[in-house]
Amino acid sequence: MLFGDRTKYITLVMSLAFATMLMNQQGAIFLGLLTQATGPLQNVGQADLWVVDPGTDWVAEYRPLSDQKVGRVRSVAGVAWAEPFFSNYAITELKNGNFKRVQILGLSRTTLAGRPPEMVEGRLEDLWTPDAIIVEIKSKDKLGGVNIGDTLKINDKRAVVVGFCKARQGFESNAIIYTTFDNALRFTPVGRKAISYILVKVKDPAELKDVQQRINQLGDVTALTTDEFRARTMNYIAIATGIGFNFGITIALGFVVGLLLSASVFYQFTLENLRQFATLKALGASGWTLSGMVLAQALVVGIIGYGIGVGLAGAFTIFTVRAESELSAKLPWELLVISLGAMLLTVMLGSVLSLRRVISVSPGAVFGAVA
Repeated sequence: MLFGDRTKYITLVMSLAFATMLMNQQGAIFLGLLTQATGPLQNVGQADLWVVDPGTDWVAEYRPLSDQKVGRVRSVAGVAWAEPFFSNYAITELKNGNFKRVQILGLSRTTLAGRPPEMVEGRLEDLWTPDAIIVEIKSKDKLGGVNIGDTLKINDKRAVVVGFCKARQGFESNAIIYTTFDNALRFTPVGRKAISYILVKVKDPAELKDVQQRINQLGDVTALTTDEFRARTMNYIAIATGIGFNFGITIALGFVVGLLLSASVFYQFTLENLRQFATLKALGASGWTLSGMVLAQALVVGIIGYGIGVGLAGAFTIFTVRAESELSAKLPWELLVISLGAMLLTVMLGSVLSLRRVISVSPGAVFGAVA
C-alpha cells in the first residue's frame, strides 16, 4: 500500500524532507549567529578567565575597566598573568576615498595575549614596530585589497599593515584589525578607563575555580571562564533581542508545514486504501494490528524524509564552512536529535486522523463502495 501509489509516497517523503531541512537549516544558521555574537571569545585561546565589569551582559557591550584593576587582579593568589585586552570600533579611510568601520583588537605589548589563532603572512612580533597593524585575511578585500606595507588612516592616525591572520568574524562581520594596546588607544580615543577585558591565566588549572572565586571577591569585577562568558552572550542574544523569536517562528513554521502536509496526504492515502484495510479486518486482523501497520508506514516515510532533509541541511552547513562564508552555520548532534524528535512527533500526529478511519472500518466495506 505504501509504495504502490508512488505519487503520494514521493509527496509524503518530500514534504517531510522539506520540513526537516527547514528546521535544521534555520536552526544551524541561528546557532551559527549565536556563535558569531561571541566575538573575540571565538579567537582568544590563551586565557583561562575573562575579568569584566559585573554588569556585563554580553561580550560586545561592556563598561571599561581602569588600569588599577589590572594590578589588583595580578595580586590575586594563583594568577600566572593578567593582561589588558582592548576591543572597540573605528573608522578607516580607504585609498579609493571610501571608509569602513573596523573592529580594533588591542593586545598587551609585552605578552601579546589575545593574539589571533593563526598567522597567514608576516610575524606576530611585527606588531612591535611603530603604527603596526595585522589585518584579518577575510577583511583584506573590505579594506580595499591592502597588502603588507600599505598605509591606512584610522581616525586620522597612520596605520601600517605588517601581516595577515585568520580569525573568526563577529556578529556584524566588520573588518578585524589587531594591534598593540597602546596603538589601539591611539586609533580609538577613549576616556580614562580604556580596558575592555582583563585576560587571566592561572598557574594551576586545577585551582581555576578557586582563583575565579578570589577575583570575584574583589567586589568590583567578575571573572568568567570562556564557556561561561560565551553562554552569557548567547543567552542575551537569544532572549533580549528579536533574533531568537524570529528564528523560532521559522523553525516552528517548518514543523507546522510538515505536520499539515503529512496529515493531509497521509489521510487521503488511507481513505484510498480502506478496501485493503477492510479486507485485512475481514480476515481477522485486529484494530491494533491495523494501527501498527499505519504507524509503521508513517515511520518509514518519516525516517526516509528525515534522512533526506538532514542530508540537505548537512550539505548546506558543510558548504558554508568550507567556503568560509560570512553566513555562519553550526549543526551539532543535539540539533539533529531534536529535529528527529520533532519529525517523529509530526508523523505520529499526522497519522492520528488516519487511525480513526482504519479502526472503525467495517469488514463489509470490502464488498461495497467506500465513501
